[in-house]
Amino acid sequence: MRLLFADDHPMFLDAVREHLNRAFPDIEIEVAANLGDVMTMLGGKNGFDLVVLDFSMPGMDGADGVKMLRAKHPEVSVAVTSGVAKTRDVKAVLDLGAHGYLPKTLTGSAYAGALHVIAEGGTYVPVETMQAMAAEAADRKVNAEGLTPREMEVLEGIADGKPNKQIARDLDIHEVTVKLHARSIFKKIGVQNRSQAAVIARERGLVTRGEM
Repeated sequence: MRLLFADDHPMFLDAVREHLNRAFPDIEIEVAANLGDVMTMLGGKNGFDLVVLDFSMPGMDGADGVKMLRAKHPEVSVAVTSGVAKTRDVKAVLDLGAHGYLPKTLTGSAYAGALHVIAEGGTYVPVETMQAMAAEAADRKVNAEGLTPREMEVLEGIADGKPNKQIARDLDIHEVTVKLHARSIFKKIGVQNRSQAAVIARERGLVTRGEM
């Protein structure tokens, strides 16, 4: 396998090369430090089987770098690596045709295994990232009142007469997040405070329980 690995952190590159050379005896690895160098090397028709791009290296501009590379070299398989990436960024690069997202927090063996999956034609995304993406997608779904599933859970707590601190503990979120959800709920259902929200929630059948 001919691999072009692009990252602007030399120590990380050295560590990755060491692990991959052990895991893939026949691997050929070329490195680059920015997207401009990647595009130049691909333009030289070097026949790379896979290109791994650091999401935040110079020239990338996030997902736009993947978009540019895919537009000019659609025949090349691309994966993205990153120390920190929001789930929306992971989804964006996958939607653009990337074959995987590899966190830099993976162990050396796990990193090699992920690249093996991609090299065999698969797509690699860590389980926890997939779960986070699914949760965000579910939270974007709304009911007839325009409330997200998370807002409905907060509304249930409000209708039960629970303080924000208790709702936060029940849902395993921060209290400030509860307050933000409550503010959004009040706006969507047209009320000014928690008491009104509880009454409206019961009258409209938005909750199945609540103080009477």
